Amino acid sequence: MFPLGFKPGGIFYDRKSPVHSHKTMNQRPTEATKHFFDQWQLYQQIIEQDYMAHRGIHQALKQLIDQQFNTPFNLVDLGCGDAQAIAKTLANTQITTYTGLDLSPNALTLATKNLKNIAKIDLICDDFLNYLQAKITTHEENFDIIHIGFALHHLLLTEKQQFFQYCRALIAKTGYLLIYDIFRKPDQSRDYYIQAYLANVQSHWTTLSPEQLQSLTGHIKACDFPESLAIISEIAQTAGFSAPLSLFVDASGFHQLLAFRVDQ
Repeated sequence: MFPLGFKPGGIFYDRKSPVHSHKTMNQRPTEATKHFFDQWQLYQQIIEQDYMAHRGIHQALKQLIDQQFNTPFNLVDLGCGDAQAIAKTLANTQITTYTGLDLSPNALTLATKNLKNIAKIDLICDDFLNYLQAKITTHEENFDIIHIGFALHHLLLTEKQQFFQYCRALIAKTGYLLIYDIFRKPDQSRDYYIQAYLANVQSHWTTLSPEQLQSLTGHIKACDFPESLAIISEIAQTAGFSAPLSLFVDASGFHQLLAFRVDQ
């Protein structure tokens, strides 16, 4: 249950059908993902133009954190990038420790500067799934907030299942798992989703050059494996989370922020 006083009028998604997904792969293209995000200027431009609704997402994140965390808390940021957006979101909050994971050394260098106002930061260049698995072994601490933005869809289905299991083991009983990402529509195949998403990019992401569009298209086709909300909800609840609450959906319907709590 969400605590009394929680106000961002959201939508709950409960499990209704068995997990099914796109055709599975044996191994996700981690190096291709790393190569794309090493070209950090392109992703910065996407954020600055708000093509993936970062502004609305982080306004909703800020609202939740301000309402639910009026005492000191820690946060782990999986796929943190340069942390520019989350640094602004965490300004004037009670955060004591920030841990950021990313595959791009270039992005982490920028993150060091953007996070300078947080007392304790730990930035790690590693695959976040490997990090979570290692944390399970040592289990040094529980996290008040596990935050992951536009990174979960890079995992394959079995890895997403592992992700939720790891997060359930590492999150505090009163903590939040906060995920913003891209999602397929019900019964939409991966191929059809990619066609629809790229059509949206061609129509609305007008400041990108032909070379940038080519790079982005290659990344999406090779590295993006989004699930539907029903599948994500099923996986999360199987791992021990309650049904997710949707805190934000953008006008395109592609980009959404979900909040998960431990199922009590």
